[in-house]
Amino acid sequence: MIFNVAVGGASDYWPDGQCGKPWSNTDSHSVNAFWNNKGAWWQTWNYPETNDSALQIDYVKVYRDDGTEEVMDQKAFLQE
Repeated sequence: MIFNVAVGGASDYWPDGQCGKPWSNTDSHSVNAFWNNKGAWWQTWNYPETNDSALQIDYVKVYRDDGTEEVMDQKAFLQE
């Protein structure tokens, strides 16, 4: 099981020319354009003052193939 937070992207999820996106989907160096425009987005993350921009998971619910529900306590792996 993998959980992640992604920013940027070169697909139609964030269409070019909208929301002030500083890169284009066809730019082979889009990651550089994103980072070079850090001043436009960094302050929205409220980091390190808060963890508001962090991926936060309270629990994980797993279902077996037979439909039986199991709840896995992942608190030991999470920062509180």
